[in-house]
Amino acid sequence: MVVKNPCKLCGGLYYCQNPPRRKSSKNISHSFSFTMASRSKCRHVPTDQLESVVKEICADDDSGDEIMIPELNEVDSDNSTVIDNDPQDSNHEHLATTSAVPDTPISWTYGDIVPIIVPFTSSSGIKIDITHKMHPFSWIKFFLDDDLVTHITTETNRYAHQHFNTHELAPHSRELNYKYVTSDEIWTYLGIVFMTGIDKRPEIEDYWSTRPLFHTPWYGQKMSLRRFQQISKFLHFADNDARPADCEDRLYKVRPIIDSLVGKFRNTYIPEKEIAIDEGMIAWKGRLIFRVYMPDKPDKYGIKAYLVCESTSGYIWNFEIYCGKSRPIKELVVDLLGPQLLDKGYHLYQDNYYNSVELCETLLQRNTYVCGTFRMDRGAPKELKNDVKNLKKGESVFSRKGQVLVQVWRDKRDVKLISTLHTAKIVESAKTNRKGEKICRPEVTGDYNKHMRGVDRADQMLHYYPCSRKTVKWTKKLVFFLLQMAALNSFILFKKYTTTEKYKKRNYKFKDFILDCVEKMTEQNKQCGEGEQSRNEVDDESIASDSSAVTPPPATLRRPPV
Repeated sequence: MVVKNPCKLCGGLYYCQNPPRRKSSKNISHSFSFTMASRSKCRHVPTDQLESVVKEICADDDSGDEIMIPELNEVDSDNSTVIDNDPQDSNHEHLATTSAVPDTPISWTYGDIVPIIVPFTSSSGIKIDITHKMHPFSWIKFFLDDDLVTHITTETNRYAHQHFNTHELAPHSRELNYKYVTSDEIWTYLGIVFMTGIDKRPEIEDYWSTRPLFHTPWYGQKMSLRRFQQISKFLHFADNDARPADCEDRLYKVRPIIDSLVGKFRNTYIPEKEIAIDEGMIAWKGRLIFRVYMPDKPDKYGIKAYLVCESTSGYIWNFEIYCGKSRPIKELVVDLLGPQLLDKGYHLYQDNYYNSVELCETLLQRNTYVCGTFRMDRGAPKELKNDVKNLKKGESVFSRKGQVLVQVWRDKRDVKLISTLHTAKIVESAKTNRKGEKICRPEVTGDYNKHMRGVDRADQMLHYYPCSRKTVKWTKKLVFFLLQMAALNSFILFKKYTTTEKYKKRNYKFKDFILDCVEKMTEQNKQCGEGEQSRNEVDDESIASDSSAVTPPPATLRRPPV
């Protein structure tokens, strides 16, 4: 029989399923109830039944342990006790509308409680006007829109103009006939770039090869190889001359693209209740000050990105590029979630790189609940570390600090878990061992394995059709990866909201989505690099007026002939 007691502070009903290992509870987080603990019993009781419960425990307990009763400042005679004969009943979610954080410090105990889970209040779903029969290209334009393409066009032309003003060209240089790029050409260029992720070939020249084994007329019909190489050479995303002298932003050259996509990712769609945070890698083996090495990733060398994804679909809601400057993990997680996800009752799943007791307590105050793996040096009690040494396979031990649960379960090795969502209950999983017996594990592990797949799912999809190629400019590698993220998010929303029967089929894949978008990106463009104006027909004032930025360098800065 389990005694339950409603708390006036938080409104929750608490029970203790297993006897605590401690002989007393000295820290009380509720003003009118306390835990009577001995080696054989653990209860929450109201103060008006204090004397009767003490007598009952003393009569039944022959262990000789001292029973310690805390002093209570206030006594409420209206407290009522609810008797429940089924300690396995766990249907106690959503019992309060706000999370309670006691004023007095809470210490670690061995008693278990049912956590208080506030209702999920965020209005998840798409936040822009759509028609359910839109073409796939209309979906990708939510992120890769005309404004972004115009910005890339402007900065590419600006960089080419700066290059010609500071470099003396050889008499027979191909760049003498260079024509400034147009927005239509950038659309075609990006379409070809996406196509190279599906049609993989060893060298970029092979796409325009006339050899029968490689020959594909489509590429030459859309753009010539020389024009593609010219745009690739001058492709740029920010004005170098406008960079302040004291600017310490290592991502300055790609900052406009990052800010544009992050804003659109966050404002277009709000994720459902379960979200996950993990790292993604953009492969890069060149020289770069913020290149990292992660041995557990498929791409071990590269640029690291922190991703916030919806667990069910893999939609990338937010991301941040690591640029070599570390900052506190708690600050990073709070910034990644932002005011749009905090205080809404989200369930956050993350691995031991992020989790700590301090972070769980911080997010608990913002009505955000955490579940994941854990490192014992991130705030676990010393007593729990000692108890872990004596565990056998299949056994678990836990300790709780208020709503923060730290649990260690021994499987083939110790699995360390932390959660503000779960109890320490051991449940049967769907898996069996070699003997055909059901595997029993903490309920934390089941939810963690189920909802931590969001980032892995997104990372898997991004690696199917990588459009980035070997280059000496890390900026192009990073931007092409970001454009892939935009395409993936478009595909996820498209599959979720489209009602066209053709696209609702199960066999309509990410590859088909990209192919449909590429056809639209390249079908109404000009042929083979026919720009509107040549380089010699455009003066400095027109370039400055198009970009509305710093005037290009004067002609006196030309490099003298060698």
